[in-house]
Amino acid sequence: MEREEQLSRLWSDIVGEMKRLDGGDSFGIDNYIGPLSLKEDDGTTLVLTYPENTLVDWVELNYQDRILFAATKVLKGARTLRFEPRVAAPGGATTETTVELHGPVEDAAGAPAPRPQRKAAAPRKKALVSGLNATQTFDNFVCGGSNDFAVAAAKACAARLEERPYNPLFIYGGPGLGKTHLLYAIGNAILAANEKAKVLYLTSEVFANDYIEAIANGSRAVTEFRRKYRKVDVLLIDDVQFLSRGPRTQEEFFHTFNALFESGKQIVLTADCPASEITNLEPRLSSRFQQGLTVSVHTPDLEMRTAILRKVCKEWKSEFITDEVINFLARSITRSVRQLVGACVRLVTFTAFSRRCLTVAEARQYIADIVREEKGSKVTVADIQQMIANEFNMRLAELTGPRRTAAVVQPRQLAMYLARKHTASSLQEIGAAFGGRSHATVLNAARKVEANLARDPKLAELVKKLSAELA
Repeated sequence: MEREEQLSRLWSDIVGEMKRLDGGDSFGIDNYIGPLSLKEDDGTTLVLTYPENTLVDWVELNYQDRILFAATKVLKGARTLRFEPRVAAPGGATTETTVELHGPVEDAAGAPAPRPQRKAAAPRKKALVSGLNATQTFDNFVCGGSNDFAVAAAKACAARLEERPYNPLFIYGGPGLGKTHLLYAIGNAILAANEKAKVLYLTSEVFANDYIEAIANGSRAVTEFRRKYRKVDVLLIDDVQFLSRGPRTQEEFFHTFNALFESGKQIVLTADCPASEITNLEPRLSSRFQQGLTVSVHTPDLEMRTAILRKVCKEWKSEFITDEVINFLARSITRSVRQLVGACVRLVTFTAFSRRCLTVAEARQYIADIVREEKGSKVTVADIQQMIANEFNMRLAELTGPRRTAAVVQPRQLAMYLARKHTASSLQEIGAAFGGRSHATVLNAARKVEANLARDPKLAELVKKLSAELA
């Protein structure tokens, strides 16, 4: 009983940290994370159990990374995550089983209940050891003009592992466009072909936290850390741009990268921008990231977004999402595949309960928060220029003009930094908006501001305030 109470308190702390990090997203967390409970924490894996009707596919897709990140903060160390259903047994007891997860189905009484179907399936041990989400494969990745080159390169890496056609493979693009799915797909394809392969997926944040914990625990822990990361066959690292936050972490990753590369192991990396544009990344790391193949994923066009929505409806066996609603979703949510899928799953869930088709007006009401976020995210370079001009009591012409006095250069650099962080504009586009300056000038400005943030509290406070206004 004492252990159960301890786990309950720990889970409460993790959920509380998730809400704090999400700025109080109580609706999603209460509804999708609230039904979960923490069954065990063995120091490497958190085992979460869920009731029968929980949309665990939705939780894994949308909340797994946030759960792990919050857990890392609370537990001061990295974990992997495993989901197990709580199944009622005769007499009211519960038993733990492993299931394969599918979309909403009807219960025995015919009442709509979005819940997983059960199959006699072996536990996905490899996926749990490797950190992979076993449900995300090449088969359920929608390919189109915005990502076909990246998909082809990823498939080549997985199918021709011994040849290592591209090493490293560096995939970049904005958030929610499928980079993580491609990493999972590569790992899952390799494990399907060779279940003995040592595949490891993680984010750079987890790598950094693992390293910090190892340093704190002494030389033996550091040795174990290095053995863990340098003995794998395939290393899949997500969001490597965050490595730039710590020089010691960069140093350790540099040696890890070299050890794997020189021993002929495959490395696949993702980031939100090309390696050359990651601020504060050591040149030697940037150089190594670029020595293989760099590919990009872009925002999908209308046809591809429509195809993604139809695939989601098919996977969830939904009969109630009309072509009109699909068209509305595809035209309303254009920047993030993750948000697009999330909105569709939300509507599928509502229709599973109501057993009827939604009108476009109803669909708009149910996903109003997602659409608001989509529209609110479209900050332009011009918006930022006007904000900086107002903040520093300047004329817009000064920001875009040739003057290079400190009173002009510093606000200009700050505007470039914010434009890079808060808009989807490329470095070339940002430079063009500032009087035709080069992409190198924009990148240099962003790096200078980034470097000054750590030692200038007033600048850090100003950036925090301006970023909040933009958000």
